[in-house]
Amino acid sequence: MTERETPPGFLRLFIAVALVNLLGAMDISIVATALPVVVGEFHQTQNMSWVIVGYSLAVALLVPVYGKLADKYGASRLFAWAIGVFLAASMACGLATNFWMLTVARIIQGFGGGGLGLLPLAIISEILPERLRPKYLAPLAAVWTIAGIGGPVLGGILTDTVGWRWIFFINVPLGILALILAAGALPKHPQRHKDKLFDFETYFFFAVAAVLIVLAMHGYATSIGTGVDQSTLVLALGASVALGLFVWRTLKADNPVIPLRILANRGAITMLALGTIAAVNLFAITGFVPSVLQMGFNVNASLAGLGLMPMVLTMVATSIWSGRRISKTGHWRHLPIIGSVICLAGMLLAYFFTDAWGGWLIVLALALAAVGLGLMGQLTLTLVQAFSKAKVFGAVTASVNVSRDLTGTVVSTLAGGFFGIRVVEALTKISLPAGVSPQAVKPAELSAMDAVTHLAVNHAYIEAFRPTFLNSAVAYGLVLILAFTLPKLDLKVTHS
Repeated sequence: MTERETPPGFLRLFIAVALVNLLGAMDISIVATALPVVVGEFHQTQNMSWVIVGYSLAVALLVPVYGKLADKYGASRLFAWAIGVFLAASMACGLATNFWMLTVARIIQGFGGGGLGLLPLAIISEILPERLRPKYLAPLAAVWTIAGIGGPVLGGILTDTVGWRWIFFINVPLGILALILAAGALPKHPQRHKDKLFDFETYFFFAVAAVLIVLAMHGYATSIGTGVDQSTLVLALGASVALGLFVWRTLKADNPVIPLRILANRGAITMLALGTIAAVNLFAITGFVPSVLQMGFNVNASLAGLGLMPMVLTMVATSIWSGRRISKTGHWRHLPIIGSVICLAGMLLAYFFTDAWGGWLIVLALALAAVGLGLMGQLTLTLVQAFSKAKVFGAVTASVNVSRDLTGTVVSTLAGGFFGIRVVEALTKISLPAGVSPQAVKPAELSAMDAVTHLAVNHAYIEAFRPTFLNSAVAYGLVLILAFTLPKLDLKVTHS
């Protein structure tokens, strides 16, 4: 490439959007560790999940709106507004005097957080041509990965030292720094689309479907081990109907909130499915690995949490390397194929040999799969944009985020549910000590058991989790098939 790679002030702007990306990613996970302390202080243990569910719902509802606003007015114009809402709500969370004030503040925080996850990607897409995007989108994806793993650790440290309120207050200096760095560096765009913002009916059906999906998954997760109640089934049915109505209306509307017709291109829809399945498949596993290491292999809590670090490091290194390589050479076609083969190998390795080789093999298998995901993960947004040939970067970016987030919610919940059900079924067949429930065996209770019972509980956890690896291997087999069917495409070196 002979022309200047990036516009003046781009490095400062990139650091700003990376900080914003960090805030959006970290606030999903940082609360988890502090939650027991928070609900204990407010005496609301039975309602604790709403602090997380409320934020997640608000983000899910606002992402497509931010996408449309970004295409109409420019992502840069929304940047400061989204950060401002997020920071004001963060202060309100930290100053909350009761549980419901905290919950409402978290919902408002999610209204800003929906922009924090989308606008950095849209801004980079607006500024850079297709070929350069992977080089800079890869570090943003790495920030998201690191925050997802490091958030609970940081949340625990802050809660134990300066108090849980600082998991929200810490957002303020970081957000202000991002605003200072971005000042003067954000691209200025005139209003580009004069038509109405979006078809309201498509958004209504999307919002209903998203809310019902999250609530159904929440109901399913809280009923594990006791049987799925009727209300959860009703929510799931309602979500299916709303999703069907959303697709029906979207295909008829001139300006739907999510542009399915623009994405109705073989390359775009294949890459969207490939990228979503590949990413969601691996991260659906990681949330439960620390528990398996503790209960199946007697690893202490600190080391169990660190067990995900090799996966994070290999994914970050591989994604940054491959992103730079794609931007330099323009060659990408082989990466989804090689990446899916490596992911498939990692899952099969864990499925067949974990019991014999121990918990360290799970760590190794996840690190190996992370190499594969790192090779192809940063391609998803770039290729969906390129195949769709659309200039509506906000709407396309929102479509990718919504697909990943809602699919991730469903897959993670189902994976955890099946794992939990299998564990409870296995533990009910073991003669546990008096007072120990199969629904809630704690690490301290496990360590106090006699050797035979202890080993039986270990085995129950390992065998309950093993099918998850096989399911993931099948999913990566599907990803491999999709990778072979991707059409050829040359990434542009200019915006023309």
